[in-house]
Amino acid sequence: MAFTNLSRRSFVKGAGLLSCGAAASAVLSGCGGAPAAEADEAKKVLRWAQSNAKQGLDMQKSTNSGMSAVSDPVVEAPLRFTEDNELVPCLLTEIPTVEDDGVTYHCTLKEGIKCHDGSTLTANDVKYSFTRMFLPQTAGLSTYMYDMIVGAQEVMDGTTTDLAGVTVEDDTHFTITLQYPMATFVKNLGINYANVFPQKACEEAGEKWGYELNYVGSGPFKLVENDDSTHMVFERFPEYHLADEIHLDGIDVTFEDDNNTKLMKFKNGDIDMCDLTIDLLPTYQQDPDVKDCINYSTGLGTWFVNLNLNTPALQDVRVRQAMSLAIDRQAIIDNMLSGAGVPASGFLNQGVPGFDSSAEAFPYDPDKAKALLAEAGASNVKLSCVVRTGQYESIMVAVQNYLKEVGIDMDVQTVDNGVWASDWVAGEYEVTALAWYPLYADADNQMYTYFHSSNASGKGSFYNNPEFDALMDEARRSADEEHRAELYREADNIMSRTDYACLPLFYPQLMFVTKPNVKNAKLGNLIYHFRDIDMDAEQ
Repeated sequence: MAFTNLSRRSFVKGAGLLSCGAAASAVLSGCGGAPAAEADEAKKVLRWAQSNAKQGLDMQKSTNSGMSAVSDPVVEAPLRFTEDNELVPCLLTEIPTVEDDGVTYHCTLKEGIKCHDGSTLTANDVKYSFTRMFLPQTAGLSTYMYDMIVGAQEVMDGTTTDLAGVTVEDDTHFTITLQYPMATFVKNLGINYANVFPQKACEEAGEKWGYELNYVGSGPFKLVENDDSTHMVFERFPEYHLADEIHLDGIDVTFEDDNNTKLMKFKNGDIDMCDLTIDLLPTYQQDPDVKDCINYSTGLGTWFVNLNLNTPALQDVRVRQAMSLAIDRQAIIDNMLSGAGVPASGFLNQGVPGFDSSAEAFPYDPDKAKALLAEAGASNVKLSCVVRTGQYESIMVAVQNYLKEVGIDMDVQTVDNGVWASDWVAGEYEVTALAWYPLYADADNQMYTYFHSSNASGKGSFYNNPEFDALMDEARRSADEEHRAELYREADNIMSRTDYACLPLFYPQLMFVTKPNVKNAKLGNLIYHFRDIDMDAEQ
């Protein structure tokens, strides 16, 4: 979960949306349009709209951030990140610390955690959920974040179904043992790839787990309606173990893939909250019904041009550097993003330890780009770029024009999300573009998951630099956070400023819109959690 535009987490940016809970007045009134119907005033029900990746709610089988946001109300991980990106206990009584051996974590589950099916969560459910992640039939997409647990590889190989590295002492105590020290492992317990499922319910649902109403957990909201296509309805779970922290009575989700349609529903008063994508920001900053409803959040992500380094035309680093020099990042931000971004100076986002504050933004110098191409003997360079429609297309058309000015001919084609996702991981594209958001503020989650040689082939990059890999490996095992940050600064310099293995464009702001009666809505990093949101009962 790094979350990709699929999903954790290759990010690829999935947006969330919820369905209308009740009819709304046809009269527009101030920010966001009409007030909710009187029937909704008695309860605090948030109406939210988001796109539907149609991958189900089981985050062991998905990395889509939008689906993560609609899975999050139902199930929980041992720990969780707040909207301020702070790691706090959730199912556990406290954040576990590692023993001196660097690999042993003793965990204590809260007593009496109730699930929506009436069961009580136990340590056996934790072991079941982690084991299930590695089973070949599950085909988990984020096992790389947990496969350092002792016995994980044997489960993935199908030689056993007993995950030896998770031992259960009793209903509330269990121990996790790793093969080697892993600095970010405890943070990985705070994302929804580590969700804990009640074993009986999950096994009974089988392949339907995560579809229709076959999804129950210990979360603050219970799923009561779901057609897997157009809408979901959640009701507050009265026996939630952190009930005092929850303010909403329910959430109604409307699925709408078209971003502009979502905003029109918001204007018309049909929903209370939805994403506002970068490409639509200039329009709605000028819309009197929406402009005062826009919320801005500084996320942890980086927009970049992905280069398939197996492409013959991209073998010479001077060609890749020339491409970087050809792009006016500030102009893209000013003209296409209404200023909602910062020109990139490396791959690591400003909020991630290891970001080099002394590095200058990548310069715009088309004359130097032409000189580098001439020096490399790279005349008549032709490239093929494939992206998804919408904001990726518009950004890459701008890049296409910049490249053309220095003598690089890049064709830009669009495909739908499903085709793009499968072809991207298969390495089919010479050039594409995406936003990569770490699941939390750590460079391991942002860089290792994408550019380490063990992962890069599955991200359509094929980057392979042993020096970079060695820095990333050392940082994974170090418990010294300052030392880790220095290693990441050096690794980023090698990957993005020396090898030009990708072309970072900008660090984007995230935007969403809320009605005036929606309180405390925040977006810490791509995924909405709804735990802090409150609403005025009357508008």
